[in-house]
Parts: sequence; C-alpha cells; structure tokens
Amino acid sequence: MPSLLNLRGHRLAVVRIALVVLPAFLLFGYNQSSTGGILGYPPFVHTFPEIDTVDAKGGNKVHKATIQGTVVAIYTIGCLFGALFAVPLGNRYGRRRALAVHAVVGIIGQTLQASSFSLAQLIVGRIVTGLGVGGINALVPVWQSECTKPKSRGRNVVVIGIFVATGQAMASWVNYGLGVIPHSQVAWRLPLAIPIIFILMLLASVFFFPESPVWLAQKGRINEATHVYAILDDMADDSDELRIKATAVFDSFEIHRQRTVKGWARILSKRQEEEFYRACLAFAVNFNAQMTGANGVTYYANTIFTESLHFATREAAVLSASLLSWKILVCLIPLMIVDRYGRKPLFIISGSGMSLAMVSLAATVSQLDHSVGSGRAAVFFLFLYMTFFPVGYLGANFLYATEIGVSELRVHFSAIGTATHWLFNFVIAEIIPTCFASIGYQTYIIFAVISAATVPLVLFIFPETKGRSLEQIDEIFFSADKWYKVTRDFKRSSPQDMESSGTADGKIERVHASPDEKEAEDTEEIEDMSTN
Repeated sequence: MPSLLNLRGHRLAVVRIALVVLPAFLLFGYNQSSTGGILGYPPFVHTFPEIDTVDAKGGNKVHKATIQGTVVAIYTIGCLFGALFAVPLGNRYGRRRALAVHAVVGIIGQTLQASSFSLAQLIVGRIVTGLGVGGINALVPVWQSECTKPKSRGRNVVVIGIFVATGQAMASWVNYGLGVIPHSQVAWRLPLAIPIIFILMLLASVFFFPESPVWLAQKGRINEATHVYAILDDMADDSDELRIKATAVFDSFEIHRQRTVKGWARILSKRQEEEFYRACLAFAVNFNAQMTGANGVTYYANTIFTESLHFATREAAVLSASLLSWKILVCLIPLMIVDRYGRKPLFIISGSGMSLAMVSLAATVSQLDHSVGSGRAAVFFLFLYMTFFPVGYLGANFLYATEIGVSELRVHFSAIGTATHWLFNFVIAEIIPTCFASIGYQTYIIFAVISAATVPLVLFIFPETKGRSLEQIDEIFFSADKWYKVTRDFKRSSPQDMESSGTADGKIERVHASPDEKEAEDTEEIEDMSTN
C-alpha cells in the first residue's frame, strides 16, 4: 500500500490534507462563486444571447433571466447526482479509484464549459462538471474521516470549511481582476478553466496515499487494513491492537451484511428506525446549512450590494470579494475548537447568531430610503451574518454527516448530506432573485426564522459525536431501544468508558446480535405493543 515519501502518522495526514482535501474543496468553493461574476461580460453575452439579461427589456428580460438562472443552477443538479453515483463506486472500487473517476469526469466538464460556443455545450458542460464535483465532495470527507484519529477527526475534516471559503474568495477576486479586460474572451473563459488545475492536483496525488483502512477491512483484507492503520497511527505493522481494530470493523460489517435489507432500502426501512434517524440527521444538518441563506448571499453578493444596497459596480465587487475573504478568517474558529467543545455548540451558536444578524439586516434594509446610515449598517450585518455561518455550517456539517453514518453505509450517508446540500443549493439559486423582486427585505426575515428554528432542533435531536471513534458512534446508535433515546445514550456514555469496557452502556450484545435475533426482537416488540 503506497505512502507518499514513506510518510507516516501526523506528517502523512498533513500532506494528505494539502494534496487531496485542499484541491477538492478549493474546487467546491470556486465553482460556487465563479459563474455569477462573468454573466455580464460582453463576450459572454455575445456568445450566449439566449441568457443575455443586460440588453433585454420587459417580458423578454424576465424570460431570459429565468433561463439564465436555470443554466447557472443546473450545475447543482449535476452535483446532486454525482454525490449519489459516488455511493456504488466508493463502496465497490474503494475511495481512491472512485475519486479518480469523478476527477476525470470533472476535467471533461470544465473543459466543455471553458470551450463553449453554444448554450447547449455550456449546459452539458455544467452538468458533467457537477457529476464530477458532487462525487468528489461526497467521497473526500469519508476518506478523510476514515483515515483520522477520533481526537483530531473534527479538526482535520472541519478544515474543509477554510478551503471552501478560500475557493469562493479566490473566484470573486479572479472575476474582479479580470474586470479590467471585460471585452476579452479571456475574461470569462479563464475563470471556467482554472478549476482544472485543482482537479489535476487531486488526480495526480490520490494514489500516493493509502486506501481507507475501513474499506479494506470491510472487504476482508485484514492484513492490508492493519498495515494502513499502522501507517496512519505510526505504529508497528505487527501490532495486535491494530489487527483487533481491523478485525472488529470486518466483523461489524459482516453482521450487517447478512441482513436481507441492504443499501438504500435498508436506510429507508421502517424496521431500521435508528438508521433512518441517522439519515434524517445527515439531511437536517445540510438543510440547515443551505436554507439559512448563506449560499444565497454567496451567489448574489454583487446583486445585493448593487441593487439592494445601491453601491456602485466596482464598490460592490470589492465588498463582495471582501465578504467572502472574511469567511476564511472566521473558519479558523471552528478549526480551533471543534474537537474541544464539540459539534452541537458550534451549530447552536451559528444558528442563533445568523438569526439575529438576518433580523438586523432586514431592519436596516427596510430603512434604506429613510436613513443615510442604513446602507453601511446593512453591510455590517452582512459581515456579522457571515461571521456566524462558518462557525457551524461550513465544514462541520460535512463532518457530522460522515460521523453519524453506519460504518458500511458511510458513503451513503455522506452522499445524503452532499445531495441535500446541492438540492437546496439549487432551490436557493432559483428562488432568491424572485424573492428579492417580490418581497424585498422580508426575504431576510424568512432566513432569520429558519436559522432560529435550527437551534432547538440541534439541541434536542442531534447527538454529540465529539471524541468518539466511528465504531463507538455505531455502537451507541444500534444499542438504543428507540431513536429518540439516542441523544440521551450519547450523554450517558463517555468515550473513555467505552474504550475500557468495549461496550456502549453495557448493550454491546444488542449491537452484535445476529440478523435473525434482531428480527425476533422486532417481532416480539410488535406483539407486545399489540397486546397492550
């Protein structure tokens, strides 16, 4: 099993972050922010007159704006399906080979976009790009979490947020810089070609790192899994501890594999309520990240500053790029504290802060025509909003969706989270222009209400996963009698107690029950309920 320059332990983890995680999520962030900045360039408008909203008037402008919004947003639909396609590829062929496939698809898509001379080619390019990027976004957090120790897993995955924010800011500054040559084809083709660099970097690096030890163990390749664990933990290859760890993953996978209901059907089965509950958590955490409005601000920052807050075009471009650059600095906060204070506090602080910022933004924007200082105050509250969003929902959401997944279905759960992200990303991209046109500042009130609603949801429904191995998280979920008792069980069992006893509150027997025994328990429970 290859290891770049024979690196091991922490050094290998750092290099993996730099050569795999960094380009993957620079790509993610860059593509979210790049297209909006080139739509008004004359060469782009001339090449694609079907989506020219600059020169169109009246009803024709509304029609072209609708087409333009769909062309921009269709990329997110490609990402959604790319995330779902990553499931069979990642489980059958491994994380590395699946990543390589999606990387090649992404390169093809970006090339089609950058070389487009017709709207049809541009649309196909955006869909193909989405298929590649969506798969990459679903697979990298899984691979990263499976190769990371529990005590640093949060920090090593939440760093994703910094890379996403950096990609978004990079795209914004690239568009601002190319604004000095708006009449050149380079002004719009170069921004669409730059992501190829990130994908090539990922593709060139991926096979220099070990395969996921969890995937190897699930395939029964215990010796290889033990060897990879030894590389990742910087321990001896003949360590009994690591072999036991790999064997435990295989045994757990075999128990679950024997079930008659598997894959997506198993997640949606009424008889597997703890797994459906986990799927709902993966959905909810990414729903929260999207529907609180952050990507609406990211996509339409220029529009907000020019049309809503009445700033000049170049001023708006600088403010937009600065707002996205500010996110990079704020992302350092969860990076430093996620493994110390946990995931839930970050989600709660983020939801509360975003709600307050959006209420204040709505209040100031509503007074723009009556108060000279309202515009500046609105800018402040936009920056305040973008201070709270990354604290909980730019990185930690990907981490959480991966952590709460069933071991042998972890790619499924990451795909659920990523697909949810892209589905509601599409919704936001489609509805924001209409909302701004029809209800104006009240759009911010909607986001304030949704942000506030995330707080009790996280407080009472989300279990805390801080400091636990992925296997310990599995044990607690499966040992709970009912889904609504899971949060309580997480509070009662400490990671240290589970390590010393090898159980989750003494219920390990239920976790390792055979499929027939589990079915008998379910039947007995139904009979008891009908008797009562």
